[in-house]
Amino acid sequence: MATFSLLQKRTESRRVRFRSSRRVPFMPYGFVPAFGLLVLLWIGMGPFAKYVIEQSVIRATEHVIATNDADWARAVVSGQQVWLEGQPSTQMEGEQLVALVRAARMPALFGEERPVTRVRARYGAAITSPTATRKPEWTFRVSGGVMRLEGTVPDDVTRSSLAAAAEGLVDAQNITQVDDFLTVTHVAEDTAYTQVALKGITAVSQCDQGVATFLNQEFSLRCELPNTGVTALQQLIAQPLPIGRLGNVDILSNEAVATCDSSLADLLGGTHIEFALASAEIDPSSNDLLQSVADAAATCPGTLRIEGHTDSMGSANANELLGDARAEAVREALIARGIRADRLIAEGFGARRPIGDNTTAEGRAHNRRIEIRVVRASD
Repeated sequence: MATFSLLQKRTESRRVRFRSSRRVPFMPYGFVPAFGLLVLLWIGMGPFAKYVIEQSVIRATEHVIATNDADWARAVVSGQQVWLEGQPSTQMEGEQLVALVRAARMPALFGEERPVTRVRARYGAAITSPTATRKPEWTFRVSGGVMRLEGTVPDDVTRSSLAAAAEGLVDAQNITQVDDFLTVTHVAEDTAYTQVALKGITAVSQCDQGVATFLNQEFSLRCELPNTGVTALQQLIAQPLPIGRLGNVDILSNEAVATCDSSLADLLGGTHIEFALASAEIDPSSNDLLQSVADAAATCPGTLRIEGHTDSMGSANANELLGDARAEAVREALIARGIRADRLIAEGFGARRPIGDNTTAEGRAHNRRIEIRVVRASD
């Protein structure tokens, strides 16, 4: 009986060991959370990005094109990037559409957000046919003493009067030469339009550097001039327009621009705004610096461009995106500190504008930077 019991126990022991050897090891179960994260990542990079984020970009872009009567434009969207194609009637019309798409906002979970991170233009040649029947619009530029007249006017009489007005300012203001590139649309004469155009010529002639535009019935001006001429120009612009509406006006004192650029360069040259590694998340250690930058920006004139720069490590496309994201993060931080959103634009340059040697660690550290400067009339 004892022998039988011992054999029975050994058999049972073997059975137990045999069943234990067939158990599924514990290790594969540890991959379940990782697999779940991969699924979420795939959803975020695939269906969510494609059908939520990208669709938001498409809707925002189409809305801007429709509300600004830019039927000539076609948008190609990939993720949060937009390429604008088509043939604008003027260079200014194309530039304005790029700016409007970049600034477009759409409803999001926590309020309105800008879904577009980058806008690029792939325009064809501008349509400048003299027989085109489109609304008059123009761009008058002054740079280096040369006034350049571009755009469309209703008739030959208007064109002659505008060219004569500009020529009459030669040697009397800052103008030494007039280049007339105006074309005629052959639509009915409009004396109110002529008055606005004459106001544009008078205004921009007072600038060292300047551009006056009348586009989509909106008059805009960017002008740099000595401080002594600012008040008179402001009074001229304040006079009511006979037609259209007043758009963005930046009258920049040369002295104020120089002071602003120098102040911001000193702040950001001595120390950098710090970000998490390969990220647009601003490190909390930069909060005091951001407040100092906001205080300086509040005293600056006009519009400020926040520029994001990187070193050359990694791909050019990744650096462009990182520069864009970091510039936008600083823009949002300054808005949170009281600077008006319409005074700030963000732009990334990636590694295209190095100030240090990218072959050394010290040089790369100098290249990873944020710069802020006043948007000049010549930009």
